[in-house]
Amino acid sequence: MTYFAPLRAESGVPSAGLPVDPLTQWNDAAPGAAAVFTRSQRWLLLAAFALLVAFRLPQAWVHGRFLDEEATVFLAYAWHHSLVDSMLRPFAGYLNLGATVPTALLAMLIRHAGLPLELAPYLTMTAALLAQLVPAALILTGRAAWLDARPAVVAALGIAVLAPATEEVFLNVLHIQFHLALACAAILALDVPRFRRAQIAYGTVLMLAPLCGPAAIMLVPLFALRAAIDRDPGRWRQCVPFVFGAAIQLLLFYGAAPVRAQGVSPVLVASAFTVRLIVLPLFNFGNADTLANAVEAQGGTLLWITAAIGVAVFGLMLAAAARVRDAGLWLALAGLGVAAATFGHGMVLPDPIRVTSPWAGERYQYLPLVLIGWALIALAMRGGRTRLIFAAPCLLMLMAGAARYPAPSPHLASGPSWPTEVAAWRRDHRHPLAVWPKPWTADLSGQTRPCSPLTGHLARSTDPRYCESGWVGSFFRNSEQVRKSGEGGEILH
Repeated sequence: MTYFAPLRAESGVPSAGLPVDPLTQWNDAAPGAAAVFTRSQRWLLLAAFALLVAFRLPQAWVHGRFLDEEATVFLAYAWHHSLVDSMLRPFAGYLNLGATVPTALLAMLIRHAGLPLELAPYLTMTAALLAQLVPAALILTGRAAWLDARPAVVAALGIAVLAPATEEVFLNVLHIQFHLALACAAILALDVPRFRRAQIAYGTVLMLAPLCGPAAIMLVPLFALRAAIDRDPGRWRQCVPFVFGAAIQLLLFYGAAPVRAQGVSPVLVASAFTVRLIVLPLFNFGNADTLANAVEAQGGTLLWITAAIGVAVFGLMLAAAARVRDAGLWLALAGLGVAAATFGHGMVLPDPIRVTSPWAGERYQYLPLVLIGWALIALAMRGGRTRLIFAAPCLLMLMAGAARYPAPSPHLASGPSWPTEVAAWRRDHRHPLAVWPKPWTADLSGQTRPCSPLTGHLARSTDPRYCESGWVGSFFRNSEQVRKSGEGGEILH
């Protein structure tokens, strides 16, 4: 068994005089995916990746899906306000161009260009699908020693599309920010491209990602640190657009959000590492959910045991990664750093103990799961006697993800039919259009209501949900209903 041992395909080297191809290696013939796969093979891999993304939520294509705030906040706000105001509106503490621009343009096309409202979710789903292909395209075109083997490239793509209990980030513009942040992490782990066209493409991704959300901004210090350690001018040039995008976000749009005011204790964060980043990807969702429920119910000794396991496992992983300052180190730092920041301060939770639950804010575990998986691939590609130690968890992650692929989270797997909702709306424009998941609805009525400032008792706000005051109030009311009913599976924003 070769695990991730290098395996080259001589036919993967482009011949002189051939037409330029978007998936042609932009740097050199090797190392990387272009060295081990032919051009047509890389196109087939990208197509297979796209199909796996598209059909992870097959009912979304059958019924037409908007995921909650896609329609209840961003599309609804754009429906009632101007194009520019909708595009540049910060929400929940930051600007999310990945959500505001598509929904604002969509509202304009529906209202002024005659685009059928029935088609609306299919356009946002397609836009999100294209955004989700960006990290895969980088893996297939970038130059990096850790991708200099066919199994490594396939495993990297597989982990990105099969990460379990992460359907919340699939096929919606609301969470394009996570895929662009993943693309930034891929750039951090790839060699600096030599060709100008590739440099411009990388720089565009690095500038846009921070303008879609704070996830990418957490990687800025790692870019600067790698540039300083490698003493590579190309790395510093990558920092310029990245820092520029982050500065625009932080100086002009970023601000405090009432729902993100709480912090989570380091012990709970370490316990969440064990449940979400060890048990979930290696031993399936059911075991992770069972352990999370036990930690929530018992606390005490079990909480400390799970916290100790998380610290020990990832401490050893980081120590192994730090032996060589290659992609394995940077991916490990990126995955663990993003996890610590989001679990500790970025999540919105009715109760901090819920940070351990794989149900709670599935999107927050997507980046850490994929980045840690990629780090394991990079560590396995170093070779030596420890190769199996790192390759085995990768295989388990892929198996767990593939086993759960046909059975996505129930609250995200299906929902109301958008054409049916539109038909009811056409009969009465005051009809609130139901979106996924229940109980959220979008206000596309002809009546625009003013939004109250974010002060006072927001839990009692009667503002429409496209107002941030109304959104915060609905969040707290729904959390209280879930708490009283004892139901699980809620999306926590």
